Amino acid sequence: KDFRNVNLSDPRFQKLSQEQLKLKDDAKIIEDSLYSLAKRVFQIESFVTREVTEMKGHMDESTRGIKERRIGLATGEQQLAMTSMNNLALMLNDALKQMQEQLAKAKAGMSKNPKPGKKQQPGLSQLQQQLNQRIQELQQSGKTGRQLSEELARMAAQQEMIRRALQEMEKMRDGKGEKPGGLDDLMKQMEETEKDLVNKNLSQEMIKRNKDIATRLLESEKSQREREEDEERKAEQAKDMKPSVPPAFEQYIKNKEKQIELLKTIPPALSPYYRKEVDEYFKKLGESPR
Repeated sequence: KDFRNVNLSDPRFQKLSQEQLKLKDDAKIIEDSLYSLAKRVFQIESFVTREVTEMKGHMDESTRGIKERRIGLATGEQQLAMTSMNNLALMLNDALKQMQEQLAKAKAGMSKNPKPGKKQQPGLSQLQQQLNQRIQELQQSGKTGRQLSEELARMAAQQEMIRRALQEMEKMRDGKGEKPGGLDDLMKQMEETEKDLVNKNLSQEMIKRNKDIATRLLESEKSQREREEDEERKAEQAKDMKPSVPPAFEQYIKNKEKQIELLKTIPPALSPYYRKEVDEYFKKLGESPR
């Protein structure tokens, strides 16, 4: 906006030119960060690479226009650079938000004991079905160009989120010593879908594969619920336990029985005084260490 209102003879032109060069240099840090992110999250790699390349190219052209004192070229390229920046910001923000929300829903959906009357959050199978529906709607929408690319990037990120949540669930099962549920093949199918989305390959083969993924996720969740219910029933069953007596009390009982047997041998004609003395004697005998 400042460049549009400045004349070539205005001293501000030089100052604005320096600011443009500084923005170009500062953008290098952002480029490196985004390229590093794109390498780790391949679902957004093509989108990020394209937009960053366009942003960098437009900023270079803007700098060239400033050097040649062609304000119209400079401001036009600056506007195009801003468009790429906005596309990147919107895509990254939207993808992050959706991944966080759906991951939270997925974890809540896998909760073992939902409270009575509380609406249970959707599980992975439901999230997959919702994604499948959106893919089919996009296939029929006729969208093209950048709008299509952004939608596909979001869907690829969502598919990756579901796959990673499934991967975490498989790790938890393995950590408990449970037999793996054959989910490795299912995760490979999800990876194929992610690649197809990134490559804009909305084929019928992918649609069929996604339906199979949703069905297998549903079966896996059902099997997991049945296993957890069976474990709960087993835990609630009463167990026959042999009563145990503390060692000290057990010794006391033995001594008492011995005392009673000895007392049976006391002559009945014994006087009360001597009977009392004998009782005391037997008590001391029973309490004495062996």
